Amino acid sequence: MKREPLEQSLSWKPTSPSFILGALGGAFMLFLAVRGFAQPVAAAQGFGLPLLDVGDAVFLHIKAGRDLGIGLMFVGLLALRMRTALGVVTLASSVMPLVDCLVTSTSGRCSIPYALMVHGSAVVYCVVAAVVMLRTPRPVLEPHAALER
Repeated sequence: MKREPLEQSLSWKPTSPSFILGALGGAFMLFLAVRGFAQPVAAAQGFGLPLLDVGDAVFLHIKAGRDLGIGLMFVGLLALRMRTALGVVTLASSVMPLVDCLVTSTSGRCSIPYALMVHGSAVVYCVVAAVVMLRTPRPVLEPHAALER
């Protein structure tokens, strides 16, 4: 895999749209992790699969661990200014909400519109954010270089 030039990675500023999309995605995953650990019953309901037995909340802790790992991965890649790597991770991660959407919509415990709203929108967000992160930024021309052309 080709590494990003140092100048390009250093120029990925926290105010750039792709950085903001990555930060929002990471923050949301960290929120889901905290909620899954602290309020597993509410997290299950928000996910679209309300718990039938409160004892099953342990499965929400597993999902919370997954969400925590993804959130920390986003934070790490943002801190290291690895835009392309974050784009690849974001695109690959879009499979998770796609599977979540299919599972919840076919479970009989969640309506299809709700599954599409919650998980389908996450798929769209991941794909759009990944495309924004993976597109090649235009080089910034120095003022004197533009005049030489």
